Amino acid sequence: MSMMGRFVQVSPGRLKQILDDPEEVEALLRGSPQGPSSMPGPSPMTEALGNALLNRAPEALTGAINGLDPANREKVNKALRELGVDPDAIARGEGRDALAKLLVQRAKARFAGRTPGQPPASAAGALTAGKGADISIEKAWHGVHYLLCGQAVPGTDLASQAVMGGTDVGDDLGYGPARYFTPDQVAAMARELSRPNLEAEMDARFDPDQMMQLGIYPVQFDDPDDRDWLMDEFRKLRQFYLDASAAGLAVVACIE
Repeated sequence: MSMMGRFVQVSPGRLKQILDDPEEVEALLRGSPQGPSSMPGPSPMTEALGNALLNRAPEALTGAINGLDPANREKVNKALRELGVDPDAIARGEGRDALAKLLVQRAKARFAGRTPGQPPASAAGALTAGKGADISIEKAWHGVHYLLCGQAVPGTDLASQAVMGGTDVGDDLGYGPARYFTPDQVAAMARELSRPNLEAEMDARFDPDQMMQLGIYPVQFDDPDDRDWLMDEFRKLRQFYLDASAAGLAVVACIE
């Protein structure tokens, strides 16, 4: 199983809750890092509904739009475009996939008692539960750590703490417990990762043979793009710390 480096921003209040009850860290880390929404797919019932309506919907929709006066027709067309449906394509007998997707979304929303585009209650609650951005630097975590400090394990200097450091909290998650950084530590980390010449130092440390000897995960760094890959993931992590620092947030990290 692959080992991935994950980082989550949390409010000071949420961090206190986790420190008071370390089991809370698993609830924080449950699920996937933020990114494109991982909403469940349509149920068999709503999927079947979309397929059943798809054969008739384009003609019915075009007829209804054509029956409107010009002003209302333009309003409807504009609304459809904002929802990802091209009314001109529908009139030509095209764009059925986009229309089917919209129909399924609306059916799902109706059965769930909410309007399309509105997040489910659980997602809306998560946004106010003290959790901020959630990122993964995936398999690059150890390589980024090595480029930051030239060692396989974390040391006492800030750069060597950014990926693998922090204070342990909670139980072993499989590759060790989660770790946290307080808002003050996050601010110091953001300054260190933005230090002039740091990227040049990291670039000079890239040595595939040495990294392999030290067992830097994922061990093989023989792709010509590996250096760029590690630096890109470092920059993503640096921006994550900068954003957390600007917002006065703490950070929880883990290898999963």
